[in-house]
Amino acid sequence: MRSVLGKLIQHKFGHERYTMYTEKLNKQESMDIFCDIYADLMSQSSESLNEDLKELLGSVQTSIRISRNFFYISLGYVVGVLMLVGLNLLPIVFWVTVGIISLCYLYKVVEFFRNRYCDRDVRIVLIYKIVLFHILDEMCMNRKENQI
Repeated sequence: MRSVLGKLIQHKFGHERYTMYTEKLNKQESMDIFCDIYADLMSQSSESLNEDLKELLGSVQTSIRISRNFFYISLGYVVGVLMLVGLNLLPIVFWVTVGIISLCYLYKVVEFFRNRYCDRDVRIVLIYKIVLFHILDEMCMNRKENQI
């Protein structure tokens, strides 16, 4: 399971380049990542870059929403188990239900930790965002120069 931001980078640039970017981050070669992404995005239109920026912002919002909702998911899990205890169900029904709820909660725990502590994905996404803003700013400046 990858983080939302890692999935975005893999979707946009491919698994091989994502792996290359993580290796470059480990070697502290962030400028190489910037240059590679810049060369890839430079040929795109401003409309395409704006769509990429919207997709990036949507992924960041999803990642933040996962972190924010985790408290309520945990609270719901505890309340659900306590309610099951209070219902005095047959032991087999109780344990099957608690097992199902626990598996769902375990999935949410893994999802939370993947998205909360994905430092390398956050660093790659920040570089990607900087490149997008840089190229869009250059395009805006070029349009203004052409109008004058």
